Amino acid sequence: MHSFCHIELVTTNLAQAAEFYTKLFGWTCAPMMEGYWMIDLGDPDGVSGGLVLADTIVDNGGQNYVEVGDIDATLSKANSLGAKTVQEKRPLPENMGFIAMIELQDGYKLGLFSRS
Repeated sequence: MHSFCHIELVTTNLAQAAEFYTKLFGWTCAPMMEGYWMIDLGDPDGVSGGLVLADTIVDNGGQNYVEVGDIDATLSKANSLGAKTVQEKRPLPENMGFIAMIELQDGYKLGLFSRS
């Protein structure tokens, strides 16, 4: 109870973002209505998602993180797909894991998390 059940990622280009996330994470993205695409993360019991069209990307201080198996490999792949690394892999306190940050072509920043 009270767990996150749906996330929405903001983009200025729905088709470009959908292609990026599909190639990077294997997600399936499909139009739902004007200005909004659903994201299937591949986990029927997990969180669902959506892509929201915006005119500009505004950094409000909040951040979304995607758990990955290998941050270094994911950073490399993300960069090959047009993203840039804005925060290299770094450890979290108390052996919680590691995080990094990428910025997509439209300026949206997405965090990466791994346990090792």
